[in-house]
Amino acid sequence: MTRRRIYWVPRSSGDLVNLGLDVDDDMVSGLSYKTFTLEDGPWSQQVREPEAPEVGKYDAAWRTMIPFRPKPKFPAPQPLDDAGLFSYLTLSWLSPVMIQGLRKRLDEKTIPPLSVHDASAKNAKRLRLLWEEEVSRRGIDKASVLRVMLRFQRTRLILETLLACCFSAASVLGPMLIIPKILEYTEERSGSVAYGVGLCFALFLTECLKSLTICSCWVINQRTGVRCRTAVFSFAFEKLIQFKSLTHITMGEAISFFTSDINYLFEGVYYGPLASLTCLLLITCSITSCFTLGPTALIAMLCYLLILPLQMFLTTLVVKIQNRTSEVSDQRIRITSEVLTCIKLIKMYTWEKPFAKIIKDLRRKETKLLEKLGFIQNLSTATFFTAPAMASVGMFLTHTGLQLKLTAAVAFTTVATLNPMRMSVFLAPFAVKGLMKSRSAAERFKKFFLQESPVIYVKALKDPSKTVVLEEATLSWRKTCPGIINGALELEKNGHAPEEMTRAQPPLGVLGPEDKGDTQAPELHRINLVVSKGTVLGVCGNTGSGKSSLLSAILGEMRLLEGSVGVHGSLAYVPQQAWIIRGNVRENILMGNQYNKARYLQVLHCCSLIHDLEILPFGDMTEIGERGLNLSGGQKQRISLARAVYSDRELYLLDDPLSSVDTHVGKHIFEECIKKALRGKTVILVTHQLQYLEFCDQIILLEDGKICEKGIHSELIQKKGQYAQLIQKMHREATQGMLKGVAKAAEELQVEGQAQTTCQEELLNENAVLENQLTQKEKIEEGSLKWSIYHYYIQAAGGYLASAMVFLLLAMLVFSTIFSFWWLSYWLEQGSGTNSSQESNGTTADPGDILDNPQLPFYQLVYGLSALFAVFLGICTSAAFTKVTGKAPTALHNTLFNKVSHCPMRFFDTTPTGRLLNCFAGDLDALDQFLPIVAEQSLILILVVITTLMIVSVVSPYILLMAVAILIVCLVYFRLFKRAINVLKRLENYSRSPLFSHILTVLQGLSSIHVYGKTEAFSNEFKRLVDAQNNYLLMFLSSMRWVALRLELMTNLVTLTVALFMVFGISSAPYSYKAMALSIVLQLASNFQVCVRISSETETYFTAMERMLQYMKMCVPEAPLHIEGTNCPHGWPQHGEITFQDYQMKYRENTPTVLDGLSLTIHGQEVVGIVGRTGCGKSSLGVALFRLVEPAAGRILVDGVDICSLGLEHLRSKFSVIPQDPVLLSGTIRFNLDPFDRCTDEQIWDALERTSLSKMIILIDEATASIDLETDSLIQRTIREGFRGCTVLIVAHRLTTVLNCDRVLVMRNGKVVEFDRPEVLQKKPGSMFAALQAAASSSLS
Repeated sequence: MTRRRIYWVPRSSGDLVNLGLDVDDDMVSGLSYKTFTLEDGPWSQQVREPEAPEVGKYDAAWRTMIPFRPKPKFPAPQPLDDAGLFSYLTLSWLSPVMIQGLRKRLDEKTIPPLSVHDASAKNAKRLRLLWEEEVSRRGIDKASVLRVMLRFQRTRLILETLLACCFSAASVLGPMLIIPKILEYTEERSGSVAYGVGLCFALFLTECLKSLTICSCWVINQRTGVRCRTAVFSFAFEKLIQFKSLTHITMGEAISFFTSDINYLFEGVYYGPLASLTCLLLITCSITSCFTLGPTALIAMLCYLLILPLQMFLTTLVVKIQNRTSEVSDQRIRITSEVLTCIKLIKMYTWEKPFAKIIKDLRRKETKLLEKLGFIQNLSTATFFTAPAMASVGMFLTHTGLQLKLTAAVAFTTVATLNPMRMSVFLAPFAVKGLMKSRSAAERFKKFFLQESPVIYVKALKDPSKTVVLEEATLSWRKTCPGIINGALELEKNGHAPEEMTRAQPPLGVLGPEDKGDTQAPELHRINLVVSKGTVLGVCGNTGSGKSSLLSAILGEMRLLEGSVGVHGSLAYVPQQAWIIRGNVRENILMGNQYNKARYLQVLHCCSLIHDLEILPFGDMTEIGERGLNLSGGQKQRISLARAVYSDRELYLLDDPLSSVDTHVGKHIFEECIKKALRGKTVILVTHQLQYLEFCDQIILLEDGKICEKGIHSELIQKKGQYAQLIQKMHREATQGMLKGVAKAAEELQVEGQAQTTCQEELLNENAVLENQLTQKEKIEEGSLKWSIYHYYIQAAGGYLASAMVFLLLAMLVFSTIFSFWWLSYWLEQGSGTNSSQESNGTTADPGDILDNPQLPFYQLVYGLSALFAVFLGICTSAAFTKVTGKAPTALHNTLFNKVSHCPMRFFDTTPTGRLLNCFAGDLDALDQFLPIVAEQSLILILVVITTLMIVSVVSPYILLMAVAILIVCLVYFRLFKRAINVLKRLENYSRSPLFSHILTVLQGLSSIHVYGKTEAFSNEFKRLVDAQNNYLLMFLSSMRWVALRLELMTNLVTLTVALFMVFGISSAPYSYKAMALSIVLQLASNFQVCVRISSETETYFTAMERMLQYMKMCVPEAPLHIEGTNCPHGWPQHGEITFQDYQMKYRENTPTVLDGLSLTIHGQEVVGIVGRTGCGKSSLGVALFRLVEPAAGRILVDGVDICSLGLEHLRSKFSVIPQDPVLLSGTIRFNLDPFDRCTDEQIWDALERTSLSKMIILIDEATASIDLETDSLIQRTIREGFRGCTVLIVAHRLTTVLNCDRVLVMRNGKVVEFDRPEVLQKKPGSMFAALQAAASSSLS
């Protein structure tokens, strides 16, 4: 049974809001007013997710707290679930996976699945319960998403804070207690050697404890972050898929949330808890340094306290600029996605360059903001690296300025004690930025997904004899935002939505704020309608009269203002614009239902699909491209109809399903499908094909959202009202020029149609190898990145010279910070500066008091200037690095966009838009915002490690040799296990594409998903994709941390080596140098592992560039836009004569020939109608003429000029087209008419009044298929008047459309069957055109 959890909660305004969600057991509700069981079909098997067993809330956590857990007899699929505390915190559970990566056996099949405790099912449920509890306590307006997120991770946050306390204590334990003892031992040699060695190992163990605790903090944060990510992802999707139409959020906002805001929330959870670690480090280090040095140590604390607000200010500035950048980025991504979606239209209109200019201008604006952003972020990084030097300089200058004694032991013990504070400077920006960005993302999360649930106004009728009842129903679309219905926009203008025109929109199109209606005028007024069970109701009316809105009202997509809407039984829906999912033809028809061969073949027959499947290369197993790119409009519509028929529902809502099919196919569908296959079902048929209305049981005529006439056909004819006038007009046009005696031809055509319905037993052998399918699996590169990737980046960034100059600045910055420490040790070594002092104390650790040194001001001046010079270099380096790293992504973006936009159509047929969007959004974002940060940190850390080794070598050259040997072992270790890291990162990158594609598919088909009861199936598939992507993310983060911990533990051996050399007295270096080396070597372990990890992270971000370069290589350009030296007559084409000479064309290699040996001539200024069965090649003529596909053989001449000899821009700009699938781009109607501001307002109004174009050759591809006869007549008159003197090619299904043409071209199977004047073809014996007319005529009688 379906349970609906109802939560009525108060708003601040005083009214109530229902936040309930449908919670189903094993029953699934579609858009039905009774429940039905989802059968065990391929979908249900595919998407069923494992759920966590019902155990106590903390049972799994308590089991993890056991220090060492034996391996269970039946291990969990995810080894993390069987890990004990030590294994969990040290990531030892991951070792088998890393070893598999070492053996090159790691791939998506061998990686363990996401733990049930981290999966979306469990965490989304928990987040939903916490949110509902928050709302019930505080009301919808005062409910806080951040408070809910805090509760979601409360226990883990407490544990993380405890570990942060341990880390803070371990950080100061060695420097405060052990280092002074080691220095004292080396000075006085008191105690046994065992005591000294014990001190060395104690220091080593404290450093290992420090490494382990900080690793544990990251381990907890990353798992908590992944849990929150899966929870928010799934909860947002659950709320989104509840809506049958999007009226409160644009598609761009929805996509932006799932691509960007989710990551911001993850960063908030991942980095936010580090704020407590920052505070703890500051407090601990300040207290211990005061014990060591005295009150002047507070100066260092003050310096850090000044640096921290500076870092926070810079971070706040970063977030503000990022918000502004995001707005520009969203706009660029939205336009890019529209260009990719509408690429066929853009190519035919030669709009590549203007749109490229718009996108590049936005990118230029985005780059300026990114440069500001990059400079501040690089400045923040430079501050982090120079902070210890500046704090030490300020502290020791103040100390010596107050004439307080300073020794090497005290100075460098204090330096070692303050060193951990550097981490607070490093972590603070991440914590602040994460929390700030997650706050803004949480606000959008609440605004978009956590407001009102959709109001369910459709009631279940108790009387089974009545299927649909509307009583005084007045309905409107929401006033908040124009909605996207079935992948189309509902334009709201003066309260009326012309739904027939707006349903044919691109799926990614969204209206700008200027187009949002402020009114709430109803689209349907006081509708009274009763549809009895088994009735076929015909709905007619002019374009914009409210026909599609009526179906939307029954579907529950609109807003009920008054009256009632009632439905009995389950629904099926065929939208005007067919919704096609990724997969093969059979999957689109079955839609997750069980395959019944007999029923399936019957559905194919009644929907006239058998002939089409015989043509397709793999029959019904042929993969359909994104949005059905490799199908004709009629094929897509019939697949959509077949899906509805196969679903076997009680009520069928058919929105003009016959508009995209030929007349005889339409007649076949009406008779075999609507009248026979759906006999006994209730059918509401919206149609402009008025000839079928007389066979309907009941007819209504809509006008301006009202029912103006209602009854049966004969009654309405007798009334002689508007309906009678429409029918009479249709008969006049249909019979115009008709001849008697074509019945025989009609019979021949009928026999031919019946012959095509007999088919082989199996449409395709189930075991056939489906090679050369449309979309291939995305290629995942293996191994380390090639040098060519870095070479291309350096070239794009400005060349090797510019890169070398930036590297030199970075080196100077690092050496300037290290110089300050060296100068301090040198100064302390000079002591009082007297020779007697140095001689008498040559063998001791005390060279005298530095306050007695006569050159004290000089030492202080150099020491102070070293810090100022480091600050100056930090600013210069930040500016230079920003400039260089800012150039590369923009150059890559522009190159990739140019290459993609100039690809032939076959590239877009075989490449999902989601993959390309991933390049222009996710991958480019990685190069823009993340790569520069990690690249700078990586280079600086490499230099820091090198300088640290140089300082260590002062103690003894042997230490340098041992340290280098240890680090080489570490590097080899890392390179071996880096294979696993690369595999996991690449899988994480590539797993985004199917996730984004799934989101786009759902956004485009919300109505159909609800109608067919597939919300749970699509939700489960989404959860599966989310879990896979988050699993790769968690495994990648864990693998990085696994390697980092082991590297840090191994590098701690260098610290042990330095301490042992000092204890054994092997080093002959001065005492102050030893103190400096021991204090600085403590940083080596953390610096080296961070260096290696961030260097690896830099490489993984370069995989984004690898993907972009991969697509650049894939982009084989179509013919050039311009061909130099082409001799084309001035003013071409002057006459518009088109000649096909033995022309052949196929869309791709290994596909059938769609135009086969065409030879014909279309005279200049001639209007030619093109007719034929769906898939016969009518629209392919336009593809050939515009050279969207190059010929396989033959040629096309226009006014004697071979079109293949011309540049594409020159060619296409001379033609014009009204495409089969009309599209509207985001923005105003004026923008759609003139996207590039080339025309005046007067010209625009003239175009609106006349729909006139100024081209010599015009192709009209089924432009009037979905409009009523009156508007069709108006358009035909416009064609005759506005296009006078032009060559016009009209592809049409309605024969009345082509009767007034000069000649008619009849096609079949890509060949010319007939080509002559309509009247000649009507008289010709056995004429196919006459047979088509006869079929159309017989459907009227």
